[in-house]
Amino acid sequence: MYATLPKNEVTFNFHEVGSQTGIVYDGQFTVKCILSISDKHVLELEKTRLMADYANPSNGLAGIAITLSTLHAKIIDSPQWWKDLSNGYSMLDEDVIMKLYDKCVEVENKWKESLREMGAKSEPKANP
Repeated sequence: MYATLPKNEVTFNFHEVGSQTGIVYDGQFTVKCILSISDKHVLELEKTRLMADYANPSNGLAGIAITLSTLHAKIIDSPQWWKDLSNGYSMLDEDVIMKLYDKCVEVENKWKESLREMGAKSEPKANP
């Protein structure tokens, strides 16, 4: 029997000022903490599209493709400014994209840690 898992999404507040434009990016994001196989498939398709099937992409191209495709797959709900900027694809402030990516990784890691703690509490104790 499968254990009951906590909800696979986290909502967090985001507030950053773009270093290029000075625009304030503020609002709530809801993200998936773990991607399903289907989500991973979508992520890989998007990453491949962004890398244009280059056999040897530059580090910059690969980094952009990984970052944007991951955000595309993980973000469930976002502020209107994110949607207006084509889910980040039209942003001029690269630093904001990277901080959003880092925040997604941070909340994912915290979620996974709470999952590990749940698992540790449910393990049967060995008899002395």
